[in-house]
Amino acid sequence: MKIGNAIAPHEALEIHELVEFKNLCATKSATMAALVKDDELKGILEQDVTVTQGHIKQLQNLMQGAGAAFEEPSGNKSF
Repeated sequence: MKIGNAIAPHEALEIHELVEFKNLCATKSATMAALVKDDELKGILEQDVTVTQGHIKQLQNLMQGAGAAFEEPSGNKSF
């Protein structure tokens, strides 16, 4: 249930899970981009990292705007 700018706890949890998933995707794409030899594939992977970083920022802004920011664990930094 959404009231004003507040989001429900289950919505905050879903957004947090999306951020974690996007972080994993960006990490995997960045790692694979460093390993591939094909320039076209490397470009696609690098573009994916850039787009995913934008998605992460949008999700984090949504969390902050709703006043439901999560603290990141010390070893878990966003891209």
